[in-house]
Amino acid sequence: MSGPVMTDFRFGRSVKPHDRHAVCWYHPAVLLLAARDVLSSLNQFRNRDERESFPLPLTVIDRSQRPPDAGDFWFDFLADTGDGGNATYAVALTALADQVEGADGQVLPRGELLVLGGDLAYPSASTLDYRYRFTELFEAALPDEASYNEAGTALVRGQPFTLAALPQNHDWMDSASTFGRYFLRSKNSRPLLAAEIPQRQSYVCVRLPCGWWLLGLDFAMTDDIDHDQFEQFKALASAHGLATEVNGQPATQRILPEDRVILLYPLPIWTTPVAAGVHPGGAKRYQLLEGLLQSRIALRLAGDLHHYMRWTSEQDGQLVTCGTGGAFAHPTHTRLTTAPVVVRNVTNAAAIPASAARIVQVGLDDGAAPAQSRPFSKLSGSDYPPVAQSRRLALGNIGALFGSGGGFWQGNRWFAAVLAGMYLVGFGLQPLPFGLFWSALLFAALCLPLGWESRLEASAKWPAWSGTVLALGTGLAHALCHVAAMAGVGWAVRVLLASAAPVSEAGSAAVWLAGLLAGGALLGTLIFGCYLTLMSRLGFLTTNGFSALAVQDFKGFLRFHISADGALHGYFVAIDQVPRVWAIHTEPQPVWSPTDRPLASRVHDQFVIRK
Repeated sequence: MSGPVMTDFRFGRSVKPHDRHAVCWYHPAVLLLAARDVLSSLNQFRNRDERESFPLPLTVIDRSQRPPDAGDFWFDFLADTGDGGNATYAVALTALADQVEGADGQVLPRGELLVLGGDLAYPSASTLDYRYRFTELFEAALPDEASYNEAGTALVRGQPFTLAALPQNHDWMDSASTFGRYFLRSKNSRPLLAAEIPQRQSYVCVRLPCGWWLLGLDFAMTDDIDHDQFEQFKALASAHGLATEVNGQPATQRILPEDRVILLYPLPIWTTPVAAGVHPGGAKRYQLLEGLLQSRIALRLAGDLHHYMRWTSEQDGQLVTCGTGGAFAHPTHTRLTTAPVVVRNVTNAAAIPASAARIVQVGLDDGAAPAQSRPFSKLSGSDYPPVAQSRRLALGNIGALFGSGGGFWQGNRWFAAVLAGMYLVGFGLQPLPFGLFWSALLFAALCLPLGWESRLEASAKWPAWSGTVLALGTGLAHALCHVAAMAGVGWAVRVLLASAAPVSEAGSAAVWLAGLLAGGALLGTLIFGCYLTLMSRLGFLTTNGFSALAVQDFKGFLRFHISADGALHGYFVAIDQVPRVWAIHTEPQPVWSPTDRPLASRVHDQFVIRK
């Protein structure tokens, strides 16, 4: 399914960022490939969890000890990169530059550690997609005159540049094989970005200066961490610590009671109901881990949704969603992103066998157990893109599915061809007994899966069945609109034939064929676009509401700074407008530079977590 139908995989300096077109998510080949890879990966997980094959003990990347003259520690986080070349390269160029300038002359030096939050290539994690959409763009963004140590590792202000990465669901679509080749297994050739990449598990542990830790949890294609992963992090948080190796030497690592933890999730769990998938007496492993860490958790961080948002609580730290590394933008005005978020501490007393473990649940407020729930406050103005802009962007769905791609065989316009074929087949079913029913069933097969997403976006305070009714109702209403449009096209063709001069049977068939195909392509695509617009404006379809828009702007990443007093400073570096045209740079690195507009960035949001 890969190849020129989906993407023209050409590599090298001559293939500029603007020639690396964004994924056309409604192209039939993309839809089929994504469905195939998801089903294949889920089937493999049903039989074997690949995470259980990683070597133990957990690799701890220790960056806590620093030379006296090294200064403060800076590190970066970015996620959801490999979609369109313009956006991904703009983020990489900004993040890998020597520094970023904020307001009032504020200087943010490049991070010595780069943490990648996953979904590094779309639509699936093939070797070609990784190279075309991720690795070449980041390698091309490296600055000129880089320095290296004796081992060949790139240096940032004299310190080894380090990479750590957490896979998301798209990285797992090939059982994380491509991800593993870059980040987990021993490397005999130059590693990505000439960086140190010490990790050997898909989950991440980084010990930072001043008692800070970063723990990256890998959910793979499930909704929880696996047993080995839990046991390793559990030992790290225990009184006896985790026996492991640091720089090849035996060492015991332990998160002390006064230490602070950044929990990196593969998706923002706070956009799901607070008790999602958990029954009395049951718990998810990551909730048990949070119960062990308790007040040591200062920040919960995730990508997956392609926007920036932040919530805060004096007692429970910060929640940050930051998936703006290069993929198309996600809305910030939907019900999942604007509903109240709470944290709840409960016991697992009903478990079998009996357990006294504490469980921490974070998510959308479902109205239950208010005495045990503590709210997070959403930071007004932190949303990126801004909520008002997000609502306006939703209107672009009306015509988005008519869009082209990088070549004749690419583009969402081929989804119009699918709809045209469905109108033709649906009309052909009319002479059958209950023909209208079979036509409606045909369109329901297309519309219900898309509408099914709204089932997850019903208010957490509504009855459990309400989400299913909402999904079925909106999906069927969408399907019936297509049935009515199909009948209208058929009526128009009949009127045309009746009012025109008599034609042969072959000519009549040609008119019917042309009319139904044209009507399906134009009217069907317009109805589908209006459905996306309406549902998005009503606050639904957080994941798919903008998937047809391929919004290149509103990108950025997080830059962190641990100061001498142990405080963690966070800066969201925003790129409001991404350049659209690039030329080969005169110097060896970076490879390309913008020609249509300057690559400008600014600090959109910043916060401090005191130790």
